[in-house]
Amino acid sequence: MKTIAAWMLILWSALIFQVARPDVFSSGSLVIPLSVGCVLWLRNGAGVLLAGAALLIQWILHTTFAPIDVVVTLVLACLVISRDSSAELTSPTGLRLAWLIQPAVVLCSGLTLHVLLIGDFQTANLWLSLIIRLCISVPILALTLFIARTADQFGLRRRPVW
Repeated sequence: MKTIAAWMLILWSALIFQVARPDVFSSGSLVIPLSVGCVLWLRNGAGVLLAGAALLIQWILHTTFAPIDVVVTLVLACLVISRDSSAELTSPTGLRLAWLIQPAVVLCSGLTLHVLLIGDFQTANLWLSLIIRLCISVPILALTLFIARTADQFGLRRRPVW
């Protein structure tokens, strides 16, 4: 229950920072990576509900055409946690950082859809807008996943048994 309350405060703070300083934190640059991190940290329905609520509040605050980015982000994150086993994650090539690749794909697809669905979308500004958001969100997701990985290694966090 304490982790759910902590994640609720983290996601709420990210929403507040995004609304309070839109010149520094562009739309989606904080909430989307923290939502992906929340789903991957909790690995249960509570994490999906918290992340979905935060993403829907972000959609209400920064209305786009449809919340397709919310749906795609949550579905891909659920696919990642449902395919995850308690064993070490390695890719077929033996890459040791495979635990970071799948969440990065979820983040990039969610942010790309978010940028494409923004009302003032222009093709000339697509790459610049996406790069600005990725410069903030990739380090936040990497830090969240690094903390989760470290907590797993030291036994500070229980992982659900599937």
